[in-house]
Amino acid sequence: MSQQSGEEVSQKVSQKEGGFALALVILLLFAIGIAGATAYEIVLGEATLALQDSESHNAFVIARSGLERFLGEEIGAFPDTITYALSGGDAVVIARKISDLNEFESMYLVSSEGIYSAPQSGSSPARRVIHQYAIHRETPLNYIAAYTHASGDLDVEDDADIRGVDISTTLDCPQGGGPSLVGVAMGSGDLDFRASDLNGWKDTANIGSYGAVRDTLDVAWDILTDPAFPVDFEDTWASPLPADSFPVVRFNSSVDGFFWTSGRGVLIVNGTFTPRWDFRWNGVILARVFNTRTTGGPGAERFRIRGLVVGGLQDDNQNVNFTKHGRIDYHRCNVLAAARSLSHFRPIGRSWWEEL
Repeated sequence: MSQQSGEEVSQKVSQKEGGFALALVILLLFAIGIAGATAYEIVLGEATLALQDSESHNAFVIARSGLERFLGEEIGAFPDTITYALSGGDAVVIARKISDLNEFESMYLVSSEGIYSAPQSGSSPARRVIHQYAIHRETPLNYIAAYTHASGDLDVEDDADIRGVDISTTLDCPQGGGPSLVGVAMGSGDLDFRASDLNGWKDTANIGSYGAVRDTLDVAWDILTDPAFPVDFEDTWASPLPADSFPVVRFNSSVDGFFWTSGRGVLIVNGTFTPRWDFRWNGVILARVFNTRTTGGPGAERFRIRGLVVGGLQDDNQNVNFTKHGRIDYHRCNVLAAARSLSHFRPIGRSWWEEL
């Protein structure tokens, strides 16, 4: 058996060491790859969780924003379900009626689902749902009389007509023929009239002060006269309307009403409103001052309101005459139809919660 030379042995040792080193390098590269992949998965997982948390937070913000928008903006008739596009997502708001509280208010449960998905997300959209109870005000005020005079003295002339007996019937609307109102309700100031001029379940009622009238009526006069508050017609009379339309018409200064400006709905006058020349209105009139004293004889002083009127809404303490050629007849159906144009929600504080 031949002996290997030292050089051959050295070459074989070097080959073994080289193979071991190569295997070690491969093993290290494999370990590094595993570690890198693991680190990538960890980072990816953390990024995904962060993205999901961000999406969930955005969905919650959208749900809250949708709820607040619905409660703040929906005036008049409103849909049972409405969708708002907000901050890159959608808020789906649903209003469910719970019960009727009284003639003027109902209880609602309003639910808002916020839906959001980040553009880079490949997963399903995040969803958050919140609920809140709210009172739906069916009318803009708690009406108590055919004519309410909030401030100043009122002189009702002989042969004038202010009637709190409901002249509507169930042929006009299902709620027609309802209970009578007071003829005239007074705040601050004195009332001068003859008993034959007024009627109702009670001819007159003294509320006691301007503030007491505002509180009793619960009318948001500052909001209704704010230029930012949306109305159907601003500083102009309503154009020809469908028979079932009762719009909101607002004038931001004094205005007179004539036969050719007659109409229906809610009339808001942030100044002195003077009805004359056979002016007719079906619905509700809210005026800073409602004054019927004019000149020109019976024709110039004649008007008829089929609904109700509230005057003296700015506490100007202005004395008013109600002409003998004027007439107000409480008409419940006209009042209800007009008032629905200003129905709105009032959220109940601290009544919201998130669905888990």
